[in-house]
Amino acid sequence: MSTQMTLITRADITGLILAGGQSRRFNYRDKGLIEFRKKPMIAHVIERIAPQVDSLTISCNTNINQYQALGDAYSASLLKGAKWGKCLADNFNSKLKGPLAGIDRHLEDINTPYCFICSCDMPLIPTDIVFMLTDAMTQTAKQACYIVDSQGRHQLALLVQTTAARTALAKLTQLNSEKNGNASERSKHSIKHWLEQMQSLEVALTGSTEQITSINTPEQLSYMELFNV
Repeated sequence: MSTQMTLITRADITGLILAGGQSRRFNYRDKGLIEFRKKPMIAHVIERIAPQVDSLTISCNTNINQYQALGDAYSASLLKGAKWGKCLADNFNSKLKGPLAGIDRHLEDINTPYCFICSCDMPLIPTDIVFMLTDAMTQTAKQACYIVDSQGRHQLALLVQTTAARTALAKLTQLNSEKNGNASERSKHSIKHWLEQMQSLEVALTGSTEQITSINTPEQLSYMELFNV
């Protein structure tokens, strides 16, 4: 007996761009606002992701007003009907760290059944990446799907079921609380550990690896500007 597949449409998906990191290798500059091809790096991500999702928001801990203004400026001309959300900082009382703290904050407000999550430093991210992950999730009924290519796993190019993602964060928070009581065990705060709490699937990306590359250094920024993807 076959299982009926649940179709996932653009209206079912919220987009979340993570821009809350410290960018140590960029001398602590706000990476999403660093210029790439004459505009902020995150602007390229917005342009590519927005047509694939119903609403879009940014997780950021600094320059919140600047990110909000950037998003507002793009919402009318480039989001093509998508709804623009607020830029929000992490919860200071969150027991999670790193990207998970930002994800935790935004999952509180997401009211769509699915969420696409990516980082602000992928200016060449494919314009069909959400559709690609949506198709994989529809076919497999997994709770999370993320990109893998010849360079490895890209777990911040990720589609999750919102309810499952919240449950997984709660499980990981509880797991970390238990570990905090045992000095010999390290807490787990990575995207990898979060995905281990869900039924996850790797989705192979073909073509140029540069399209899913995260820019982490000034040298890499100069190199990536040479590619036309």
